[in-house]
Amino acid sequence: MFKELSPGSSAIDWCEDNYSVFPFIAEFYNTISNALFFVFPPLMWVLFKEYARRVNPSINLIWLLLMVVGASSVYYHSTLSLFGQLLDEVAILWVVLCGAGLWFPRRYYPRILNGNRKLFRIIVTIVTLGGTMIAFINPWLNSFLMMLFVIPGIITMYLELKRVHCPRVVRLCRTNMVLWVIAVTCWVMDRTFCDFWLFVSFPYLHCFWHILVLVASYSSVVLFAYFDAMNEFPEMGPVLRYWPKDRYTNFGIPYVTLKCVVAKPKD
Repeated sequence: MFKELSPGSSAIDWCEDNYSVFPFIAEFYNTISNALFFVFPPLMWVLFKEYARRVNPSINLIWLLLMVVGASSVYYHSTLSLFGQLLDEVAILWVVLCGAGLWFPRRYYPRILNGNRKLFRIIVTIVTLGGTMIAFINPWLNSFLMMLFVIPGIITMYLELKRVHCPRVVRLCRTNMVLWVIAVTCWVMDRTFCDFWLFVSFPYLHCFWHILVLVASYSSVVLFAYFDAMNEFPEMGPVLRYWPKDRYTNFGIPYVTLKCVVAKPKD
């Protein structure tokens, strides 16, 4: 246990030079690039206030988990410890599985569940807890578990988008896909061609990964929150808006709100 907690115990070392800025922070820029994980979620908590109150209050759990991801990544990159790596990976796994439990459409549930969302969430919770234990025993399985949900998530987004005719939603989905491609490219390029980035004195692609993956993840949350509201509460008139000005669709922050606020029916 003490060995896993010790600095540098992780087998993964990113391209950035270690301890080049401060003697107590292993990867300074990879550490501070997580700052947005502590800025975005509180803002989203406010923007999604109406959605959380009328449609799905559990969305606030996503904002909390995103901050946990940021904190875990800060700890990991500042120490490069194996324990920090596991925390970082498990926190990402929890966000992915939490999103699946919240927004996976009922129409795609196995017939045996009969559209029972509570039962589906219980199953997802069990998978999450089991995956967490497995990830600490065999860390390499963490990526495999995430892919089991990420790939169906991409397919689900495509299928749900075909049911929507809102140009704003379509445009956000396309932007989201581009962000994911660029983010993953930065991650792969940093891991695969580190010698080249060191040669050109730019070993900071993993920093861009942190920023882009947060924006892409947030965009995915917005899209699935919108799809879920349209599926479960179409009478409330879910609509995609942008902050601070709704006309700033190119530079604003998207969020979901309701045009017609009515009392939420009891289960």
